[in-house]
Amino acid sequence: MSTGSNAQFQVVNERGWRRGTNNLLQGEFSSWFKSSRWWKHLLMWFGIINVMMVIMVIATKKAAEEGSEGPPMLLMYGIFGGMCVAFGVMVIMQRVIVGEKRAGTAAWVLSKPVTRTAFVLSRLAVNSLAIVLTSVVVPGLLVYVTFGALTGIGWLSPLGFIAGLMMIVLHTLFWLTLVLMVGTIFESTAGVIAVPMALYFGLWFGSGIIPGLVYISPLLLTFAPDQMQSLAASLMLGQPVYSWLPLIATAGYCVIFVAVAIWRFNRQEF
Repeated sequence: MSTGSNAQFQVVNERGWRRGTNNLLQGEFSSWFKSSRWWKHLLMWFGIINVMMVIMVIATKKAAEEGSEGPPMLLMYGIFGGMCVAFGVMVIMQRVIVGEKRAGTAAWVLSKPVTRTAFVLSRLAVNSLAIVLTSVVVPGLLVYVTFGALTGIGWLSPLGFIAGLMMIVLHTLFWLTLVLMVGTIFESTAGVIAVPMALYFGLWFGSGIIPGLVYISPLLLTFAPDQMQSLAASLMLGQPVYSWLPLIATAGYCVIFVAVAIWRFNRQEF
């Protein structure tokens, strides 16, 4: 737990909805970066994303030697860096709100001079920073080196690659804010993880049934049907973007999820 003792709380100077924000941020930050948690997550994502991408590179080279094509690198990066991270976020975030409510930590923290809005935003801010750094930014920079040093893709434009990486960041934040919101609605971790998983597969299969659905889906940020190319891949390669609607829609969803989470948490009884 990120708030295990009174020593974590200092004199509160903030006013209004920000009351207690600084102390809560410090507690959450300590739980991630003043423990082994951050590097354990970093190692996990290194294994899931970077090791698998190297394996894909080896498979592609072997396929080329045999006169066939290997797996498309950017497509595979969309799977490991997009889809796998989305499911990882669901698992990591499922207990952020629900776990604290069930353990009584939320009620204990809220008995201090902090607001419920500050409680939600502190969990959102620090978890977003930690998850994006360990699952997107650092693995992404290593993928950039892998592409440049080991594949025919070569050294992509740094600005283009960063722009593409931002699409993966937004995709990650969509699932993070969704799970945070669902955590303020449900009282069990099973419900919290079931809803985003059902939505992911619903969007995945639903896009095949209703083609227009892909334009308002976060999935196109990192992964695309055969006739399209994801926003991340297009930006990394410096090619025209198929549609900007997924970016606009996903950013809007994130704002809505955070607003609903704050609204719901402010009306719950502990």
